[in-house]
Amino acid sequence: MEDKNVDKKIKESLLKNTDESLQQKDEIWKNIERKLASSEENSRKKITNMEENNMKIEQNVRKNRKSKGWVTGTVAAALLLGIFATSTDTGQAFVNNIREYFAPQKQVVEEIEGMPEEKEVVLEEGEAGYIIYIDAERYEMVKEKGVDTIVFKEELDERYPEVSMSIRQVEDKTPQQLADEIHSELKKSFATVDEITNVTEPVDGLFIHAIDGYEWNSPVTQVYIVSNEKEGSFVIEQKFFLEAAEGHGMRFDHMLNEFKIVEVVE
Repeated sequence: MEDKNVDKKIKESLLKNTDESLQQKDEIWKNIERKLASSEENSRKKITNMEENNMKIEQNVRKNRKSKGWVTGTVAAALLLGIFATSTDTGQAFVNNIREYFAPQKQVVEEIEGMPEEKEVVLEEGEAGYIIYIDAERYEMVKEKGVDTIVFKEELDERYPEVSMSIRQVEDKTPQQLADEIHSELKKSFATVDEITNVTEPVDGLFIHAIDGYEWNSPVTQVYIVSNEKEGSFVIEQKFFLEAAEGHGMRFDHMLNEFKIVEVVE
């Protein structure tokens, strides 16, 4: 009789413990499901935030696109360190979205001397906080003492004046101040210096055109002065000769269509 009571107690204890284990198991799975649901919701929020950021970037870039398809203006590229240290698909997509607008090279179609010309242009990063795409087949960029100069690759003989486009930043002078100074300097060495004018293409700023004579090889200088969006300016000076106005002159302007001020925030 006593053995039967012992067996009964053992059975009841086992059943009780089994029930408790099942209850604990159910509770564990419920906790896991709650955590998974919370993690999934957080992931959805992150994805939504990333998509909204992508849309804002695309909208900002579209605002700066000109009607003929060139991307111009100021682009603030805020590179926040550590944000994309993860390997998530969303994070990588966002990084690639930025890189899309600063591709190392791309194909463009330019009109030179009345004819469409398809070519590959290559990204160059200026020392003064800007980027520009250049026709690397014909030109190269030389960086020296704070001035970036895009020069013609072929060596010209002494009959030809200089062919180049230089870009420099002056941090403490406005476009109007610099335009007045440059206009006065050009009048000392050029027979004809046009008045300072406002332009919106190929960049938005002030423009000065100067020419010394009307022969085929008469030197021409064109200067664009653009605000650096702070308290200073970018000075872009083109040099070529009269006969090359529809060649080198147009190519320089096409390259300037791709000029963008880039602010990197760390």
